[in-house]
Amino acid sequence: MNLILRYPRLEDKEKYLLYLEEWEDKDKIIPYSSRLLGRTYETFVEELIPREKGLINPDKLVPEIIHILVDEEGNIYGALSFRLKLNEHLLAFDGHIGYGIAPSKRGQGYGKLILKLALDCARSKGFKKVLLTCNEENKRSERVILSQGGILENKVYKTDGYIMRYWINL
Repeated sequence: MNLILRYPRLEDKEKYLLYLEEWEDKDKIIPYSSRLLGRTYETFVEELIPREKGLINPDKLVPEIIHILVDEEGNIYGALSFRLKLNEHLLAFDGHIGYGIAPSKRGQGYGKLILKLALDCARSKGFKKVLLTCNEENKRSERVILSQGGILENKVYKTDGYIMRYWINL
């Protein structure tokens, strides 16, 4: 099976909505930017390129690439947010790369794959290093980050616990 990262398309609507429904707690969908947040799916797709160019709410949102991890049939395994710039909050707590794997697909190596593909994307954009974070108790995510060369810089406290901050040299 060949999985790739690509932009969500209008024809992905049904599968994307199923992907979102699979997350039982809608507040836990990761990455945050893959949520529809009251928008229609069509608006979400229309905003992808303007968002990447930093044209969507530039006072609050950084330029960001949003991709999905899909197979040949368009089944969605996960979503990726690659932030092209970091603001103060992202530098402290969220980093350049955020990704989420559908609950039914976890524990099968897809987290490692989506991160590897995200790092390829970062290299193609000229990045020399990227910041990734995970909650201290999220050992699965920590293992994925470490498997791709993550180096722990520190941990910082956020309102609900510690955030582990890792850099990956490209």
